[in-house]
Amino acid sequence: MAETPSDKTCPLAYCQVLQGSLDELLSREWLITNGMGGYASGTVIGANTRRYHGLLVSPNRPPLERAVLLSGMLERVILPDGVLELANFEFNHAIHPRGFEHLKEFDYSIAPPRPWVQFVYQLGEVELTKRIIMFCGHPLSCIEYRLDAPGDPLIQVDFLPMFACRDFHGLRRRRMGEVFDIDVDPRCAVWLADRIDRDLSVALIPHAEEPAQVVRYDHQPDWWFNFRYRVEAERGQPCGEDLFSPGWWRTRLRPGGKLTWAAVANSTGLVDAYNLLGMATDAPASSGAEDADLVGRQLGHAADQFIVQRDRAGGKRSTTILAGYHWFGDWGRDTFIALPGLMVCRSRHAEALEVLRTFAEKQHDGLIPNRFSDYGDACEYNSIDASLWFIHAADQYIQASGDQDCWETILGPACAGVVRAFEQGTAFETRVDEDGLVRCGNPTTQVTWMDAKQGDTVFTPRHGKPVEINALWYNALCILARRMAPIDSELAHRCSELAERVRQWFTPTFWNDRDRCLFDCVRDTEIDGSIRPNQIFAVSLPHSALPRDRQRAVVDCIETHLLTPYGLRSLSPKAPQYRGRYEGDAFSRDSAYHQGTVWAWLIGPFVEAYLRVNDFGESARQRAETLLQPLIDHLGQAGLGNISEIFDGDPPHTPRGCIAQAWSVAEILRVRCLIQTARAADEATERNRAKPERGRPAKTASS
Repeated sequence: MAETPSDKTCPLAYCQVLQGSLDELLSREWLITNGMGGYASGTVIGANTRRYHGLLVSPNRPPLERAVLLSGMLERVILPDGVLELANFEFNHAIHPRGFEHLKEFDYSIAPPRPWVQFVYQLGEVELTKRIIMFCGHPLSCIEYRLDAPGDPLIQVDFLPMFACRDFHGLRRRRMGEVFDIDVDPRCAVWLADRIDRDLSVALIPHAEEPAQVVRYDHQPDWWFNFRYRVEAERGQPCGEDLFSPGWWRTRLRPGGKLTWAAVANSTGLVDAYNLLGMATDAPASSGAEDADLVGRQLGHAADQFIVQRDRAGGKRSTTILAGYHWFGDWGRDTFIALPGLMVCRSRHAEALEVLRTFAEKQHDGLIPNRFSDYGDACEYNSIDASLWFIHAADQYIQASGDQDCWETILGPACAGVVRAFEQGTAFETRVDEDGLVRCGNPTTQVTWMDAKQGDTVFTPRHGKPVEINALWYNALCILARRMAPIDSELAHRCSELAERVRQWFTPTFWNDRDRCLFDCVRDTEIDGSIRPNQIFAVSLPHSALPRDRQRAVVDCIETHLLTPYGLRSLSPKAPQYRGRYEGDAFSRDSAYHQGTVWAWLIGPFVEAYLRVNDFGESARQRAETLLQPLIDHLGQAGLGNISEIFDGDPPHTPRGCIAQAWSVAEILRVRCLIQTARAADEATERNRAKPERGRPAKTASS
C-alpha cells in the first residue's frame, strides 16, 4: 500500500501530480534507473508518450547501446460486477483502455539502490496497487501487484506483456514472418530473442507466502498495431509502433495477495530476479538528519541517476556520467561541467577520479573526447571547450581531495597536454594567436557548446575567438601556472606569461562599450555583438581577466536581457534572430536551440557570478537562493524528481528537451554548496570574534 503523505520522497509531486487535464497528466513523466544506463520510464498515468518510454530499457554495452525491451503491460482484474483495466495505450486518436479513470494515487522514489514508482487503482471496493522496481547494478525490472478487496474471494487477474525489443532510438514495425524466437519453461517463464541482437526473459512469480498460487500461461502470439507516441509526433518524428505479445499469463489472487512480474535483459537472468525478489522493496524511512535538508536529499537522488558504470576492455568497469535521460550518452563537455556538482561537492572523490581518468586516457592531439559513441568504442573530439572544462574539473577535484599524487601522474600531464596542443595548433584550426587568445573553427564547424547544426546549416556560427573559450583558457592557464610550479617550473612559467598576455588583451578584444557587456565572438572582419550568456564565464570562473567594474556590468547586462526563473536565455529577446519557443521538427528545434531557448544549467554560473561581484554577502546569498527556487520547485513538475534540460524563452517557459539533465541538477547542487560554504565561513568568523582573547577573562554583566 502507498505510504502516507508525510513519508513521501517528494511531497510536492504527491499532492499535485494527479491534478489537471489528461494532457497535463501526460506531460508529467517518471524515471527510475539502475546505475548501468538502463531505466524504466513513462507518464504518471502509465501511458507511453515517447519511443524512449518502457518498463525495461537496458543497454547491451553499459551504459550505451540501449534497447526498449518490455514496452508496456495490459492488466485486467476480472470482477463479478466489471473489469478493472490498468493500462493506458494511445493509438491513433484514442486512448484504450482508460486505466487512468481508476487511478487514485501515484507515488515514487528515485533513491538508489531500489528506486520505484507506484500506482493505486480502485473500482468499487477493490483496490490494486502496482509498483515498478529497479535494482541498481542489475538489468531487470520487477512489477509487483497487491490486491485488496472485502471478503475472501479468489479474483482472476490476467496479464498481456507488450514487447518492442529494439534500439531505443528506433521503432518496431512488424515485418513479414516471425521476428522472435520464443521458448517457454515449466515456471511459465518466456524467453524471447530478436533474431538480430536483443533478448529478454520474463516470468510471473508467485510470492513465497502464497505457495498454492497457480500461474497459467496461454501461448497466443500476436501483434498489436499503431501505438502512437504523442511527444514524438510533436517533435516531427516518426511516432507509430507495432508491439508483440507471446500470450497471456493468468492467475488468481486472494485479498492481500501479491505477485511479481520479472523482466530481465538476458536469457539467464531470471535466477537473479528470483533472488532479488527476496529483498525488501519498501522505501527506506527517512532519518531526521536527511529531512533537515529535504531539497539537498532530492537533488542528491537526482544526481545519482546520472552516475553510471561503463563497461571497458578486459571485463573492467569504471564510473562515468550520462549527460541526460532519455537519449544522451556520456559527453565530455557535459561531464566536466557536471562533475563538480554531481561528485566533488558531494565528496564522491573516488568516482570523480575514475571519470577524469577515463577521459584523460582517451586524450588525442591534446583534446579530451567530447563524447563516446553510442555504438562501439569510438570517441568523437568535435569540441574545444570539453578540454578546457576538463582542466577546471580536475582543479576542483584536486582542491577538494588533496590528491597531489594523482595530479602529478595523471591529471597534470593531461592538462599540460591541452595547453601545449592549443599553443602548437590542433584540430578544428585551433591555435593561440600572438595576443594569447584562442582562435578555433571555421564557418562549417561547431566546436563550442552552442553546437546546433543541420546538414550544412550552422545556426550559431561562432568560429574565431569565442568569449567563453577564452575565459576558460585564461582560467586554465592560471590553474596550471599554480599547480605545475612544483613539478614543471618551465611550463608553469610559460602558463603564467600566457595568462598575463590574455589578461592584457581580453578586455580590449571583447569589451562592448555600447551595451556594457562582452562581445560573444570576435573574428578578423566581424564582431558578433549578440547578447548571449557565454560572457558570464568571464565572471563566474575562479580566475577572471576582467576588471571588477566590468564584471559587475556583465552580470547586470545578463540579468536585464537573459535571466528567467528557469535559467538564462541563450539570446536576448531583442535580437532579430530570437526564437521564443522550442518546438516543431528537428530543423525548427535546432534553429531555436541556442537562439533564445532557456538553459537551466546556466543558472549556476550566473548565481556564482552574482555572488562574486557581491562578495558572497548574506543579502546576495539570500537573493541567490531565491533565484534557485523555481528550479527546485520544478523537481515536481515535468520529469518528477529531476530538472529538465531546457525551457522556452517566452513565458510560461514550458520545459523541453530531456526530462532529466545532468548539468541542470549538478549546477543547482554546486551553487547551493557555494552558498552554504560561504554562510558557514561567516558564521565561523562570527563565533571566533565572540570568543574572549586568550589569557583575558570575558566581560560579565557585573563588570
